[in-house]
Amino acid sequence: MNTKILIPIFLSFLLLSCASGTQKSSDLNQTTEPQLSEEEIFELDKEPITSTKLPSLHILPRMSDEDGNSDDTAATYTLRANEDVNVTIESAQGSWITPMWRYNNSPLPLVIRANRGDTMHLIFQNRLSSDSTIHSHGFKIPADMDGGPDYPVAPDANKTYTFTMNQPAAPLWFHPHPDMQTGKQVYMGLAGVFILEDNITKTLEKNNQLPSGNKDTVLLVQDRRFGEEINGVKELLYMNEEDDILGMRGNTILVNGSVTPKQEVSNTKHRYRLYNVSNARNYDFALSDESNFTIVGSDGGLLKKPVEVNHILLGAAERVEIIIDFSKYLIGEKLLLISKPITGRMSTTTGSFDLPIMRFDINKEEKEEIHLYSELPDDAEISKRLDPLQANNRGNERDFILSMGMMFNQKGELQTTFSINGKVFKPNRVDEFLGSNVTEIWKIRNDSHMAHPFHAHATQYQVLDRNGIPASGADLGWKDTFLIQPGETVRIIGKFEDVNKGDYMYHCHILEHEDAGMMGYFRVGPTGHIDSLLF
Repeated sequence: MNTKILIPIFLSFLLLSCASGTQKSSDLNQTTEPQLSEEEIFELDKEPITSTKLPSLHILPRMSDEDGNSDDTAATYTLRANEDVNVTIESAQGSWITPMWRYNNSPLPLVIRANRGDTMHLIFQNRLSSDSTIHSHGFKIPADMDGGPDYPVAPDANKTYTFTMNQPAAPLWFHPHPDMQTGKQVYMGLAGVFILEDNITKTLEKNNQLPSGNKDTVLLVQDRRFGEEINGVKELLYMNEEDDILGMRGNTILVNGSVTPKQEVSNTKHRYRLYNVSNARNYDFALSDESNFTIVGSDGGLLKKPVEVNHILLGAAERVEIIIDFSKYLIGEKLLLISKPITGRMSTTTGSFDLPIMRFDINKEEKEEIHLYSELPDDAEISKRLDPLQANNRGNERDFILSMGMMFNQKGELQTTFSINGKVFKPNRVDEFLGSNVTEIWKIRNDSHMAHPFHAHATQYQVLDRNGIPASGADLGWKDTFLIQPGETVRIIGKFEDVNKGDYMYHCHILEHEDAGMMGYFRVGPTGHIDSLLF
């Protein structure tokens, strides 16, 4: 039996890395995030690289189109949210049962695959004891189909979301977005993957310029906190410690529902769609031997040019598509995907360590067939950069200031507050008003002492610059979530088209911050749903 190590991590504010995942590990010295409390410890296999007991990686199940015709441009899927679904969690130290919330009683998160141009019919059946929604994260769809808190679905009620997928291929996802309940519902297990494909990705895969099939794997990374095991059952613990308001961070990392799983791979190129679907935790993903890998896509789709890096920092809700080339390894060798220590000049951590995420076991010799694309066509929509000189608000950029503070509540207790532009979210207030068919530059500034992943609905955006330094590397991709470092100002640009009409959300995607009010509405066009809520 492998020995274990107990690593205490003390509560503080930790400086993270700055901005883009294209930087070298030595540059990771400018970010803060809350650390785990003294009571929280990581219990890890001492030698996961040699362990013989790691569970095998689960491949997430793909849903089937319910309309009976897989060849048409329409698709129907039913998502039924249930509580208390018994899920088996596997680890090198053994397995246990944890009651979770799941769609369709599935023990694993579900995957929907669709093609650009498809008309989607998502039938949501809420069987929870509280309001919920299906928020289509990263989708370019009308506001009334976006699944925000202004369209709650009551317990035992149903709602059909209907929209057409008219955007480039991308690793999208979906999750609940009810007011003040998003963090709990996502943490309890309600999240799913939406893979959008288009002619560009299909052509690249057909021409062996992108790995596909069993060499294209979704990895959902989540941290969770479990209670003591009682009769083979461990309950999920949520917001049970005083400092969890800073962001719920568990002491166990799950990848596709297992703890430090392994995957057997051939000595060829493999593609991984890497999702950070944790409530609050940032990960600095790298390979344990510090070798390079290639980024080919971000939140909103493929990069025009692949980018070679040795690590990538992802905030909550960010995604990335990477290519790992296993040809440099011998058959029988093993390699870890890790999260590197996220430390900085203000860190008070007592130690640093690589957090193992999963293991790759190279066990099969194969001829390499993939010759990775070097550049997408200039006329591909995904390749185009929006021109800031053509922005409708050029010279009058829209500001979003992320702040934290302290105040006394009605009980006389000192509590942390979270705000954007000095405002705490109100469900009957629209904060920003945009015209129809406009291109806008937004300037997001972090005035707090921890990093915040800023997420905006409605469309996909592009980074213009960080602290005045023009975007480069993976920051040149389309994105819907941006990790904003303390003291950092990030300018983004977005185009709002005919499909974008009504009221959408912008918020911090540390879900506990969102639920505490670090969120607002913006309106695209002359009217929106919030009018009916005014009083």
